[in-house]
This record gives sequence, structure tokens and C-alpha cells, in this order.
Amino acid sequence: MLQFLRDANSFVASSREAIERSAPHIYLSALPFADKSSLVYQDFFTHCTGLITSDVFSIGQHGGNSIMTLNGHSGAVSSVAYSANGLLLASGSWDGTVRVWDMLTGEETLSPLRSGCDYVLSVDFASNNRWIASGTDSGAVCIWNVTSDQTSPRRLTGHSGDVNSVVFSRDSFRIASASDDKTVRLWNAETGEQLKVLNGHMDLVYGVAFSPCGVILASASSDATIRLWHSTTGRAAHKPVNDGAVFSLDFSPDGRIIAGALPDRVKLWRRSQTGELAATLQADNIHSIQFSPDGRSLVAARDQEVRIWTLESDPTKNLWIDLSGHSDHVNSATFSPDGQYIASASDDGTIRIWSAGSGQPGIQPLPAQEYTVESVAVSPDGTFIVSGSTDHLVRVWNACTGEETLPPLQGHSSWVESVAIASASTHGAVRLWDAQSGVAVGELIWDDTDIVTAVTFSNDGRWLVSASEDQTVRMWDVTTQQMLPILPLRCRNKVYAVAISSENTLVAAGGEDGFIHFWWTDTGTQAHKPRNTKTQIYSLAFSPNSIDIVSGGDDKAARIWCMRTKSPTHLLQGHSERVCSVAWSLNGHLIATGSWDDTVRLWDAMTGAKIAALCGHTDFVKAVVFTPDGRFIISGSSDSTIREWDVAKACKPASECDGDPIAALTSANLENGWLVGSSGELILWVPAEYRRYLQAGLCTLVFGKRRVVISAGDQGLHAGSDWTACWTD
Repeated sequence: MLQFLRDANSFVASSREAIERSAPHIYLSALPFADKSSLVYQDFFTHCTGLITSDVFSIGQHGGNSIMTLNGHSGAVSSVAYSANGLLLASGSWDGTVRVWDMLTGEETLSPLRSGCDYVLSVDFASNNRWIASGTDSGAVCIWNVTSDQTSPRRLTGHSGDVNSVVFSRDSFRIASASDDKTVRLWNAETGEQLKVLNGHMDLVYGVAFSPCGVILASASSDATIRLWHSTTGRAAHKPVNDGAVFSLDFSPDGRIIAGALPDRVKLWRRSQTGELAATLQADNIHSIQFSPDGRSLVAARDQEVRIWTLESDPTKNLWIDLSGHSDHVNSATFSPDGQYIASASDDGTIRIWSAGSGQPGIQPLPAQEYTVESVAVSPDGTFIVSGSTDHLVRVWNACTGEETLPPLQGHSSWVESVAIASASTHGAVRLWDAQSGVAVGELIWDDTDIVTAVTFSNDGRWLVSASEDQTVRMWDVTTQQMLPILPLRCRNKVYAVAISSENTLVAAGGEDGFIHFWWTDTGTQAHKPRNTKTQIYSLAFSPNSIDIVSGGDDKAARIWCMRTKSPTHLLQGHSERVCSVAWSLNGHLIATGSWDDTVRLWDAMTGAKIAALCGHTDFVKAVVFTPDGRFIISGSSDSTIREWDVAKACKPASECDGDPIAALTSANLENGWLVGSSGELILWVPAEYRRYLQAGLCTLVFGKRRVVISAGDQGLHAGSDWTACWTD
């Protein structure tokens, strides 16, 4: 019974968003997504029929580790800290408050503590269970007594920049603070007296930590050093560790190891005069780290997840699991004093409490890029997709399965901005690849200071056209890999987009000056007077008949231009951010646009009318392209995924889905966490940690490190007015 109640609490907490919005979705959404090993799922799911099925790849079960979610802050939560007895949790937020939570009930024990500052950036609980310290954006360190009726804090002033980290010594007598003013300061926690100012860092100081015995204080900075100080005298205790910018650090419980969070990894150093490296743990975008009380695990806040490593004597055997549930960046994660729980704080405004001892095996991601997808292209036969990303790699994917067909293509030394079965990087190089073998077959080089922003092939494959920030467009012979005899085509400013007409007679380019320039490919002379879009241009595409061209710009719109007119024939408005990619279907009927508003939109090319908004990406959409048969749109995003969208379903009239729940599901679009039908009906709520990887509705395939596939079961789907038919007992 106790286990059932625990599972029930987790079930409600993890699916609260669905349950509060619509009671039927206790059955239609919350139950299908519940942890399959929970007693709630096992007891109730057998009594239901006609619910959705979810197949989860390389991601944990929803709610499997979640104990409770604490709601109350109105802004991003920056930091959390447990009291020494584990009964209370303090949290600091960008809403300017510190809040104190009862860990038995999840309720606030005090009214919000306000220091009068805009942001609370860090918090810590003293081991005496009485004091909470907070660091603020005003440079003040505030101390609160949670056992008294104190309504205002003691303010410790001295810093001239943001206080990024505060920490009590184990005996609660001292406080250390780290600041943007490049200093570390020591304070008397009882009197508020400033004891020492530790100077030596040359840049922002992000983190501080006392050694378990309290004798040594460590500080981490963006100046690429970790410094060790005598905590009583303020003098340097050891030579600084130099190994890149460190954003967070912690001592192991025995004081022998220091862990530091770098931008792309965690490093463990032995605390010695030499600072010997003990192990490296690979991960990106880590904001905080902490050892477990027994020293056998390490927890990190990274991206939208909490990662737990199990530390082994053999570093190659260190396993990890990710706890997913937050819908925005996780800023802080900390173990409870008994090591049984983890608290995490996120930009989504919530605090989550997790079970730290789940016993789950390490979950390995699917082979995929973990960086921004800058560009995508589809092979002429539609069998494979090529992508370029900020990890300097080009990847080739099977268009049907989403699996990589070749090892990543290496050779670029910077971001791959554009691919067209060729690739261009920000360091002025264009590489040609054999798409079957992955072997580089040639390279076209500019000066290293020039950034190549776009490449495209002519339809017959003989030429390659490239654009650069050096204000030029160049044409190359693919066979000889030499520039064509015509001079580089020059624009008035940086060039971000280039396109070639279907019969290969026209080249168009646009960029920072807002003009679309046109040249004849045989002579390099101007073909048409430049069209002024009055906004920076990021993408261009010719219509299949070469009569029209579409441009995407910085003013949140796309424009269709006829070669014979000076003004756009249609203005495509609807995006709320920059339009950075446009594509024209081969039959000439449709236009796709990708935007920084995280959406792909589909338009009628003849009328300019909006057909559909395709939602599912969780970050900028950087590239869109139609498959040759016109059935799908392929999009690449800063969320590290590539998505395939069904064009026919996106164009389907709403009336065709009326009364058919399965048709409504397959044509649904993801909006604010819900799969929504064409008439706005709520079909399915999706847990926050699954949305980034969701393959459902109009999105028919996700190329990413994780995947969640939603479909109707063998028994059909009960939804809409007959939803109660799902209950069979």
C-alpha cells in the first residue's frame, strides 16, 4: 500500500499539467505515459482499452524517478540547497525571492523571503539549519534566520558585481561568495563582518566550495583556472589548475578529489600539488555539479535534464542516467543529506524532487548529432538526407529509418553552415563528398577569414554555387574543382543566401544589404535589377519554372517575387521571428518556411495563403527542404534534431478528420504541450521531457538522440465525446 501511494503521488505530480487542464486526460494522456513499472499503471491500465501507445527510445519512463514538483516561483529558479537535516529545501529565483519548502509535504513553510533585488542567483543552507544565505544581482549577500520572525535579511555589502555563488563552511561560522567583480570574499556568518577579499582571478568567478575540513577554499572562474586558498589567511594554498573556464566545482566527501564543470565535460582532479587529472566525464552545457554524500555518485544540471554518474575506480566504466521532466534549462541540482533524493531548479519556474537510487541502468542515446543542425539537403532520389552542424561534422541519414548510413564526415574545422551533398564551413572551405562512401573528393578554398554561408548545386550537377561574407558569389566546376572563368559575382555587403534557377541560367543572391541580386550564369552579367526587400535576407529559392523567387528575411516574413515585377506578389506573414530558410516544392504549388520561432510553416505558392504551422521543434528552425517527390518536408533545428513532416496530412481539410479519432491524431499538431486537432480539440497531452523527441501527428520521423513514437493501439482510439468507452470495467 505504501508503494502504491508513492506511485500515485508520482503519477499525479508528473502529469499535473494534463490533469488540471482536462479530467478525461487522467485516462487519455496521463495513464498511457505513466511509468510502466508503477503500481498505478499496472493496476489501472489493464482496465482500459483504446488508448494511445508510446514507444520510447533512449529516454527514461515518464515519472519513473519523479517524487514531487514544487510550484510557486514566478520566474526561473536559479539555485536549491537542502538543510543539514534534510527536512527543508531553500530555493532562489529570478523573481527576487528565496522560498523555503517542507520536504515531507512539498508546501512552503514561510512567506517568500524578499531582499529587494531583481534576481537571486544562488542560495545555501547553513549546517545549523537556521541560516540561509543568498547571492544577488545587486552584489549583496543576504542572510536569513528561518527560525525567527525575521522578515528582512542582514545584507553583506562589498561586491561590485553579481554574486554567482554563496556557500557556508561546515561549521556555519563563515560564508564564501564568488562574484562577477573577479573576487572571492569571506564573511563572518554571525556578525556579517567581511574577513578577507581574495584577489587573483582575472575574470568572472562562478563558483566556490569549502573542503570538508574547512581549511581549503576552492574557486572557479571563466579565466580558465581553479584556485585553492587557505580559508583563514586567504593566501594561495596550491598552484592554480589551468584547464578551461569552470562554471561549478565541488570537493569529494573525503576531500581528495575536486570536480569541475567545464563547457563540454566534467573533470575530476586529485587534490595535490600537481593537480593530477583523475577522470573526465563527457557532457555538454553543464551548469552545476555536486558529489553524493558517500562520494560514489556525481550529479550535474545540464540542458533540460539532471544527469547522475556512478563513479567507478576505472573511469571507463562510469555509467550515467538522465532524469527528464523539466521543460527548460536546469540551473542547479543537489543531493539530499542522506543521498536518497535530488532536488533540481530550472528556468521553467519549478523545482523537482527525484529519487536518486532508482536502480535504472545507464541509458545510451541513439547515434545522432548533439549540436545545432545548421543545414539539410535531400539526395535527388530521396533515399538519404545530409545534414551539417556546429560540431564541424557532416552526417548522412537513411531517409526511411532515420539511421546514419555512414560514419560522420570529418574535415571541417568550424561550423558547417550549408550542405548540398557538398558542405561549406565558417572557415572558408567547401568540401565535396562521395555520398556512397563518405570519402572527400575535393575541396574549394577561400581565405581563412572568409565565412562561406551557403552552397547549392545546379540541377545537372555540373556546377556548385557558393556565397560568402566576403560579399561575393562564386561558381565552380565540380569536375575540375576550379572556379568558372567569370569573375566572382559581387554584392554590396555580406551574402547569406544563394539560389540557382531550374534551367541553370540564373543565379540569385541576397544578404545583409536586403537586395536580391541576379546574374546570368554564362556571362556573369546582371540579369535583372536588384529587388529591395528592406530587410536582411537569409534564404532564397526559385520556383520550378524559374519565373518567381521566394525570400526569407529578418522582418519575420517571406516574400514571393515575379521576375517581371519590382514589388513582391505575395507577402507570407505569420512567423513571430526571423525567417531563416525557405523552400519551393518541385510541383510549384507549395512553399515551406523555417523560423527562429521554432516552427515550420506551409504556404500556398499561388495565393500566399497559410496552409499549416508545423510545431514540434523546441528551438530555432535553421533549414527546410522538400523531398523530391514532394511528400515530406525535412527540417533541421538548433534543438539538435531533424524532423520529417507529412505534407499531405498538413494540407488535409479539417472536415476529413471529423468523427475519426485516429485521423485526428495523425493530423494533429503539437501546441503548448498538447497534440491539438484541426478544430482546436485537445487530443493528447505530452510530457515535457518527451516533446523534444516526439514522433507523432504531422511529424512522421525524428532524427535525434532520443525518440518517442506515438500511435493508436490495435483496439482503435477512444477520444472526443466517447472517451468514457476507454474504461471497460
